[in-house]
Formats: sequence, C-alpha cells, structure tokens
Amino acid sequence: MVLDDIFRYLRWQKAIRVIKNFPKKMVICDIGCGPSGEFLKTISSFINFGFGFDKNINFYKNSRIDLKKIDFDKKGIPLGEETVDVVTMLAVLEHLENPKNILRETFRILKTNGFLILTTPSSRAKPILDFLAKLRLINKEAISEHKKYYSLEELENLFLNTSFRKENINLKYFEFGFNILAIIKK
Repeated sequence: MVLDDIFRYLRWQKAIRVIKNFPKKMVICDIGCGPSGEFLKTISSFINFGFGFDKNINFYKNSRIDLKKIDFDKKGIPLGEETVDVVTMLAVLEHLENPKNILRETFRILKTNGFLILTTPSSRAKPILDFLAKLRLINKEAISEHKKYYSLEELENLFLNTSFRKENINLKYFEFGFNILAIIKK
C-alpha cells in the first residue's frame, strides 16, 4: 500500500541519518528485517556486515548480508554476546508478545558502546492507524498485529528494565508525534 511505503521510507530515513554518523566498518543486526531485508540492502554501503532476522523471510546471503528466518520473539537472536555495533528494530516492537525478552537479547548482542536504533508508533498513532487500515490505505493485517502502542515514558521504563541505562536513552517523537525514535547506547 502506498502509505505503508511512505511511512517505511520515513522510518528508514531517520535510522539512516543516525547510521551515517557511525564508522563504515560496523556490523549491524536488523531485527524484524522483513521478507527481503531491504533496509540492510539499502544501507549495505555504510556497513561492513549485516545480519537480518525475521519470521517471514526468504534466505539470502552475500559477502555483506546474511538473512535468516527465525521467530526471535520466542527463540532469541542467534548471535554471540557483544557481536554487533548497531541493532535496528524499525516498526517491530509493537508486534512483539515479549518485548523485554528481545530487548535483553539486543543488549546481549550489542558491543560495549554499541547502539540500538528503534522506531515504534506512539500511543497517539493508534486511532489514526486504525482509521487508515479501515480505509485500506495501510495494511490492515499488520495493524491488527500490533500488541502495544508506547508513550515515551513507557518506552524508557521498558529500556530501563532490560539493562539499558537512563543516561544512554534518547527518545523523541517524529512524524507529527505519531512515531517514536529511540537511539540507545549500551
């Protein structure tokens, strides 16, 4: 759907602006990368290597990207401790049954001084997204899978309860307050 593509593009641009400030030799893990890992493919020139995990993915591997099918919400992330420099979760957290578990896993795989870049719809977005889905301007199935919408305070508490430190958490609204961007240093 057209609006889904626009919203995805805007989320990606937020993440790319942050990633461009990091060294190019980084290893990144995109959790919930989608069926073809398009975000990793888009940023491949900025990274040394990228892992992508999703429960609905087609296997793909080249010299810079490795995509694997896994239900990370139930099984965790199949990477060793302190393996990656950056973890991205773009419009994923709201779909998870166990967000604390995946955030603990994220903390585990991040190197010291690594970053989590996350986007999620804010609590304000729920009625708008429900309305747009009803009109079929965005994917109704994807919206119906949302488990939770977050406020800045709820997100901060979630991060604090999964080992991240308050002084390393940077949260802000974007897209007129309907989405939240989190940039968190380990």
